Amino acid sequence: MELMLLRLASLIAVSFIYMIFDVFNHRNIPSVFAYATVAYGAVLTLLYFSIPTILESTALALLVGGVGYIFYKAGQLGAADVTEFATLSLILPIQSIPLLYKINQFNLPFVVSLIINVGISAFIVVLVYYLPKAKAQQKKPLLASISNYDAIKAVSIAFAYLLFIVLLVYYTGFNIAGIALLLVIMLISVLIILFEKPLTSTMISYVSVRDFEPGDIIALNLLSKSKVSALKRRIPHFDRLIDSRIIAEMKKKRVLEKLPVYKKAMPLALPTFIGVCISLLVGNVLLVILPFASTFAYP
Repeated sequence: MELMLLRLASLIAVSFIYMIFDVFNHRNIPSVFAYATVAYGAVLTLLYFSIPTILESTALALLVGGVGYIFYKAGQLGAADVTEFATLSLILPIQSIPLLYKINQFNLPFVVSLIINVGISAFIVVLVYYLPKAKAQQKKPLLASISNYDAIKAVSIAFAYLLFIVLLVYYTGFNIAGIALLLVIMLISVLIILFEKPLTSTMISYVSVRDFEPGDIIALNLLSKSKVSALKRRIPHFDRLIDSRIIAEMKKKRVLEKLPVYKKAMPLALPTFIGVCISLLVGNVLLVILPFASTFAYP
């Protein structure tokens, strides 16, 4: 029991410190701290004193690290974000009994609940913080930034959500809490799609190659296709994620123009901390939308 309390406290403490660094240290997580948390998570895994559990926890962490690395190379995650997810998976491999909403979690990996909850939290943070910022920054009304393509994508997403809700009710029964949650997620998704460009503009700065840093991410959606193609022809390894090789090539080819770089992107450790708290309190929020899940509540 004491070890489980230590694990739960460690999840909150580690994710909180990551959040503090991410928010107040310009998204820079000290490497020493990141490696230390991985080592700490490994120690907690060893304290299970069970070979099958240790192997399961290690395999889950390696899977998280491997998949996370793919997303990192694609410019979708920061290196520290990958390390944090792997660490949290080591600290608690399997979702524990939620402290507040005691629905059976079916022995799902904790990282599954975490990623789902982080995704929802990130959507909310983007909408609550960056949308008002985009409105204040834009010289024209936000509605004027919506293209026909954006509108078609938003309507398609809304239709997909509504169809899913109808099928869910038809096959599993009515769950007002689940439907309300899905409708909120649908609304957030639609708004983010509609205002993708003004939202992105609040997170970027136009910088030249001399101000690039390895790990920076270029906002390719703000560049025309012809511009991206031209850069890729000129810079063989040009991609969304900036590394030292790309910086060297751009300096060698004397690329002078400024490019949009996510210098003010949302610190993912913030929704990750929120996701950890939600996971500990209610577990995987997607189980809330399934009517049958409540029949498997813990006594």
